[in-house]
Amino acid sequence: MTARLPAPPPTAELRTLGIRDDEYRVVSTAESWWRVHRTSGDHVLAWNAFREHGPHLRFDPQLPPAQRHDGVGVWYGASGPTAALAEAFQAERTIDRFRGDPYLTGLRFTRELRLLDLAADSDGAWPTRAGGTFALSTAPHSITQRWARRITEAFPDLDGLRYNSRFAGEPCVALFMPATEAMPPRPVLSLPLTHPGLAFRIAKAAQRLGYLVV
Repeated sequence: MTARLPAPPPTAELRTLGIRDDEYRVVSTAESWWRVHRTSGDHVLAWNAFREHGPHLRFDPQLPPAQRHDGVGVWYGASGPTAALAEAFQAERTIDRFRGDPYLTGLRFTRELRLLDLAADSDGAWPTRAGGTFALSTAPHSITQRWARRITEAFPDLDGLRYNSRFAGEPCVALFMPATEAMPPRPVLSLPLTHPGLAFRIAKAAQRLGYLVV
């Protein structure tokens, strides 16, 4: 039987534990990050906006129940288009190019980001030192959200977290409010998923992931 990810330590204990240099991952301004986002329907956000309604997803720092929390936001991105597609369409495992008029958007941050590295390829082992495991990337959201809240309480200046996509295995990021100033005003690329230029990329991603495409 697989052991459950334990609850996070108290905030004061995490502050004392701290974050070592090798437990950070620096994201440079030369790196491209990706997200798939809807552009029509209810609760649409701009591609560079932080969502302040939650908690809903893995590292949402808002307190339950799910509702609007002004000033407590999160932004998710992926290191490549395949991971962005995998995360966006995980529920039905079908890449729906039409519902919600989804776009694939790539961007580069305007300053370096310092992220707590929870991914399997981290040079450090912060999750283990903190009394948890690297299952932070895959454990139930009800537990990982508690970790996100404790981490943001203990390290309020932290830009965010780097972790593994549960579905693609590639690095992803969850950014917190200190990173809002690093969001660019314009993307590097932003195209609707119906764009002919994305057809091959989407088909290749779907084949790798075992997703359907409509």
